[in-house]
Amino acid sequence: MNRTTDLRRTLGRLRRRVTGAEREALHTQVAELSGEVSTLAAQLQRAGEDPVRRVDVAIVSDFRLRGGTTASIAEEVRAQSAAGLTTALIHAQSAVTTTVTGFSRHIQSVMGLPGVHIVSPRAELDVGVVVIRHPTVIGTSAAKFGKISTDRMVIVANHPAIDADETWHYSVRGVGDKAFEKFGVQAEWAPISPVVRASILAQKAPDVNLTDQDWANIFGHEVVTTPRTGFVTERPVIGRHSRPDKEKWPATARDIRAAYPESTHYQVEVLGGAAVPEEILGEVPGTWHVQPFGSEAPDEFLQRIDFWVYMHHPGWKEAFGRAIMEALAAGCLVVLPHYLEEIFGAAAVYAEPGEVTGLIDQYWMDRDAFLEQSRRGQQFAVDHGPGRHLERLRSLGVTP
Repeated sequence: MNRTTDLRRTLGRLRRRVTGAEREALHTQVAELSGEVSTLAAQLQRAGEDPVRRVDVAIVSDFRLRGGTTASIAEEVRAQSAAGLTTALIHAQSAVTTTVTGFSRHIQSVMGLPGVHIVSPRAELDVGVVVIRHPTVIGTSAAKFGKISTDRMVIVANHPAIDADETWHYSVRGVGDKAFEKFGVQAEWAPISPVVRASILAQKAPDVNLTDQDWANIFGHEVVTTPRTGFVTERPVIGRHSRPDKEKWPATARDIRAAYPESTHYQVEVLGGAAVPEEILGEVPGTWHVQPFGSEAPDEFLQRIDFWVYMHHPGWKEAFGRAIMEALAAGCLVVLPHYLEEIFGAAAVYAEPGEVTGLIDQYWMDRDAFLEQSRRGQQFAVDHGPGRHLERLRSLGVTP
């Protein structure tokens, strides 16, 4: 029996002995301690570094998250480091994920960059601007931040407050109050897209202070694109990559088969596993080629895709979509649900699941139109480079 098992059993016995307020207090203390363990483990990778007392930007989030949140954070950290800005990464253990400990590979990839520091929520730190990533993180975190001072705080809303099926994912007012309680300043809300902005306004929270511009996801380096010159192979290659979550797939067998056909006329490539469609369909279509999440780098995967098709559950609203941005940068022709035209405009094309193959066939028969649409998508990605992020930091008073 190892020490981790011993600790879990001890905690289990403690939970059984306590009730009510005592149990809640124990849960809070364990969550806060677990967050400190994750931070300490990351700090040990930077052994010998002197404690930092002042940084330009502090990014607060739950760094255990594997997907788009930490991927987007990593890109912004790259942009800040390259511009000579100093960054504190402050881990806030939250209820967003059940992962026990350990930062995501995205965060680990930027911890060693110049000017980047791993800082405990308990540390004494003066910050130019605190950027909170993911409202639910700050809304459910046990971390205190009592010695961290700032005059400016932004909550980046990377997820809709209300989903398509009217489900509330977080309370705008409640999150704002919690952030004020932890940092002592009123937050500005920065939605990452018009979809998220509309969902925040739909809650009609009083006195919510929204930024004028959306906090769009960016690439942390200048985007260098390789224009497509034709199709990948002798038949259309349809692809998608995403987390293996229920909301990331259509809800019905009809829509899945329409968007990702089981046909020798098309080749379907899936990166991220197919457990969800398998459960709905009763099988994985024999003509699909499926790889688990994380088994191949997205940029390599996307070079083998002509048409990147993202159809999802009708109850889900995509806030922005880093995977979409990656597909655009790679030169894929991107097919999305109609509501996302408000975000991506002419960079993508739009369809219902039943319209996907007809749209693909249309572009397959017109190579020049395919190449022109591919270039429009790549230009959109180029326009979302590091300069866009540095400009919004300047608007918050942060300059190199």
